[in-house]
Amino acid sequence: MTTVAWDGKTLAADRRMAGYMTTCKIFPIPGGYVAGAGTMDQLVEVAAWLQEGGDKPRLPDDPESEFIVVRGSEAFWLSWPYLREVRIREPFAALGSGAEYALGALAMGADARTAVAVAAQFDPHTGGGVDAVDIS
Repeated sequence: MTTVAWDGKTLAADRRMAGYMTTCKIFPIPGGYVAGAGTMDQLVEVAAWLQEGGDKPRLPDDPESEFIVVRGSEAFWLSWPYLREVRIREPFAALGSGAEYALGALAMGADARTAVAVAAQFDPHTGGGVDAVDIS
């Protein structure tokens, strides 16, 4: 899995993929960004759909992935099975296997980058560095 964090200004994600490889899990979309946790195939499919439009991707009935979409100053969680954007009203959010660690760090005042770095210290599925985009 992975860890994604949103602090109201910055969207951050770790880079670990398949246990030993690294990649960026934050993708630009029209008007914002999407980041996800779970399988890379599902993240790439959802990112391509948000970038290009068209039919929603066909994901497994029991997907392992979840997503945060940021447009402007608003963040949304993509719900399954319809991939509808559900507005996140909290000042911060996190998802993925290290979400609980990241949420604890965010609640203590950490920014999103630091929250993902904290999660990487404790969650074996989070690591490889942190990518982040600042939303202005």
